[in-house]
Amino acid sequence: MLLVLLVMLLAAVAALLTGGRFSRLADNTLTGLHWLAAAATGQFLGSVTGGIAYPVGLIGSAACIAVFLRLNLLRPGVALLAIGFGANALVVALNGAMPVYASALARAGLDRFVDDPRHELSNASTWLPWLGDVVPVALPGLGQAVSPGDVLIAAGAGLLLYAGMGGTGRIPVEPAPTWEDLELKPAPDHPAQ
Repeated sequence: MLLVLLVMLLAAVAALLTGGRFSRLADNTLTGLHWLAAAATGQFLGSVTGGIAYPVGLIGSAACIAVFLRLNLLRPGVALLAIGFGANALVVALNGAMPVYASALARAGLDRFVDDPRHELSNASTWLPWLGDVVPVALPGLGQAVSPGDVLIAAGAGLLLYAGMGGTGRIPVEPAPTWEDLELKPAPDHPAQ
């Protein structure tokens, strides 16, 4: 998910500009990271082996992600992540794959739909088509169509990273130097002669 990576990069830069530090991430550990690792493993194995393993891997992955999100729900951005993952899971469960709008692909600068087991072109029989890949992301050479759920996931991941790094929301401004800072003293007043 290129959009998530791009938003996280921008969130990290924004956090650094507003006083955040990568070292603060160690102080903000998330609970249940093993659930996230299990979700990634399930998706990977399901994609590689195909067949019945693909939907089983997706279901197992969704369950692991749900547990991870529930354990961290009070952290900034996690509610957005949960809503985004929920929206994506719902549309995929109803359709068997993520529906993709051909017009969104065209607006993103892509010539054609690349068929894979995880995506299908949206058509008249698609359930909740507006939750599919309908948002064009037009980046030179990296265009893609993403779902509203993907947008929420990107926003949630960016907010989680920004808050974890300790961004303040304000760009630090150095105060104007004082005479003491400059080690200069004003000229003494000379009495008039």
